[in-house]
Amino acid sequence: MAQGQTLIPCAYLRGGSSKATFFLSCNLPPPGPLPDKVLKRVNGTPDPIQIDGMGGSRVVTSKIAIISTSERDDADVDYTFCQRLVQFPHYTYIHGERRKNLMSFVSVAAVGPFAIDEGLIKGPSRPGIGADATIATREVKIYNTGTRKILISHVPIDPETGKSVSEGGFAIAAVPGTGAPILMDYRNTVGAAKQSGILPTGHAIDEISLDGKAIQVTICDVGNICVFAAASDVGLTGLETADAINENSAVIARCKELRGRAAKLLGMCENWKLADEQSGAIPLLVLVSAPPASGDADVTSRLLLHNRCHDSMAGTGAICTAACSKISDSIVAQVSRQTRLANHVFRIAHPLGIMPIQVELGGVFQNEMVREQDSTTAEFRVLAFVRTARRIMDGNVYIPAVIWNGRDGKS
Repeated sequence: MAQGQTLIPCAYLRGGSSKATFFLSCNLPPPGPLPDKVLKRVNGTPDPIQIDGMGGSRVVTSKIAIISTSERDDADVDYTFCQRLVQFPHYTYIHGERRKNLMSFVSVAAVGPFAIDEGLIKGPSRPGIGADATIATREVKIYNTGTRKILISHVPIDPETGKSVSEGGFAIAAVPGTGAPILMDYRNTVGAAKQSGILPTGHAIDEISLDGKAIQVTICDVGNICVFAAASDVGLTGLETADAINENSAVIARCKELRGRAAKLLGMCENWKLADEQSGAIPLLVLVSAPPASGDADVTSRLLLHNRCHDSMAGTGAICTAACSKISDSIVAQVSRQTRLANHVFRIAHPLGIMPIQVELGGVFQNEMVREQDSTTAEFRVLAFVRTARRIMDGNVYIPAVIWNGRDGKS
């Protein structure tokens, strides 16, 4: 080991269209100020290009996941998400009193494979539901420590070794090549942030004042809490590339204010200007517009995370978009091509392709739309998508020993 450095075992995995450094919780300090310092140094924060750390300077490549065997009866593993705001040194990090800032989209498709391969799951293997009937799968129940919700991953495995399989023939937008299909089940994630149903404000439409104009939005809380607005209301057509949006400072400023005012409406910050500091990256802002003329999708979407347009589409943002399409009079329902979908698949056009989401309401809402007055009891029979994942490397990451000596703070 290099003199004056502390090594921390880790792995680097792609899950869906993002990447993260994965840690076992036992290899990090317990919750508190120290892990913030450690993880910032791991990624090379606050340098915006993160040249001296593992971070990749983009929102999809600067994520961290902390995994442990769960003590809960209804989960196999616990996972905690961490991500630095690209422009700021503090983390959206997520323990205890800072739980309100947590999100749930850290390369989550990779959590199941990581848990299986690290031997973190107690008890016998449970067969999963395969997106491909010819591939053996294992069910992994994942407890998100931030949203306090359970999501279920159905991971392709080798039936002889029991280890996860990454090679396969399934392709997803924004990722070159193909991989083994992982079915991600989000039907139990209603009320992920506010724990108050699919519409945390109780309304299908809220109005937010922006530049003296009342902007109609829908705030939906499934998988991740999102505020939906028409792209035209911030000065976009909705067809712009991610880079074009990020380079438009006037549009980014409007989006930042719109998201900040939504956060204040939700009680997540004291003043909209403090949203980045006090509410982290949530709610996510999703700008929607009419579906493409080709008919390949049901809505066109641009998602903003940390005041930057996502290169493609965050998984939980897609889940929330599909859920919102089932709310009568919501912004998404108004612009989407159809409300009764063929095969219950809602297709989202994003900057790099199309993301299909399986969505079907359950209980008394089957074959219906959720009305505003019934939103607290809305449930889903199906809410899922298919992703791929791959372990890229494992080993040790090094940080200066003056940050952490590898012992202090550990029991």
